Amino acid sequence: MSHSHLNVPTKYWELTKEVPPPPIERDIKSWIIANPSDPLWDIDVLPLTYTDSRWSAFIIRCDEATRSRLCPNPPLQVWDGENADLVEFWYVDHKHTMLGPYLEFGVTVSATYSDPDGNVWKAGYYPYMYLTGDAPVDAGRVLGFPKKMSYIRCTVHGGEKGTDFFGFAMSRNGYLLHSATGQFDDKQVTPPYFYGKTDWGKFNMKVITRPDVSSSEWQLTYLPSALPPPFDTMIQGHRFKIKPEHTRTASGDAINWFMQATPFDNMGAEVKIQEVTGLISFVFDLVIPPAVVLWTETYERPASYRGYATPYKYGLRQQFPISQGS
Repeated sequence: MSHSHLNVPTKYWELTKEVPPPPIERDIKSWIIANPSDPLWDIDVLPLTYTDSRWSAFIIRCDEATRSRLCPNPPLQVWDGENADLVEFWYVDHKHTMLGPYLEFGVTVSATYSDPDGNVWKAGYYPYMYLTGDAPVDAGRVLGFPKKMSYIRCTVHGGEKGTDFFGFAMSRNGYLLHSATGQFDDKQVTPPYFYGKTDWGKFNMKVITRPDVSSSEWQLTYLPSALPPPFDTMIQGHRFKIKPEHTRTASGDAINWFMQATPFDNMGAEVKIQEVTGLISFVFDLVIPPAVVLWTETYERPASYRGYATPYKYGLRQQFPISQGS
């Protein structure tokens, strides 16, 4: 059977020459979304693979107060080392993925976590993520990504290299959150410290709340730079493979910038930008394995909690969780 009829991503096919096995034939831990009665092709195969995606990272400068506010403490501490104030403000055009094609946006802050045994984990943390597809939003939330639906546009137009123009925009619920236009001038741009570092992974904060909201478990999840066993036999080294021949850059002076907060999204107010230093755009392949849980904390709510819903009684008068403000 031809793999093209099953929408198997190119990278997975090149590495395995197989279609992904159905859920019933996989380790139960790899079932994210659906049950084992799914057809042969489904969206919950781990690891997820991405081929020839284009990442466009605006590099912005934020002070420590802003970065600390974006990272939950405990358990995270913002990175205080080299280029600590550089934050990644990125768009991605995903063309060939196991979740279908979609556009994505996110913010990445350098952070660390020290576990009780004295180990220090270093990774980029995502306080904001927006996407154009409901399947990747659903799958990402299972791993702890803070994904929301939005409308995104990523465009590049022009002629020869050096004359290409770019445009990025994101809106949600009818409000424009961000836009950036400009021209690639291919000048040197300093990236955040974690770029290319194989000892840096990715952090996410996942919250699992009981249906009756009596408790919520917070989990700090971690995706390592290298694939863990048994997936390390698929790709050696960094699971994020950049194709440098496709890299373009733009200096801060070549970028026109707009960002605002909206009645539904506070990102424009929380991400306080001191400077837009540049844009780095590149093509890459990616593999996403199951996440590792590094830290947990459970919050219990007493029976008197006003946000409780009446169990198993649903209707227009349902009391959903509400603000506990004064």
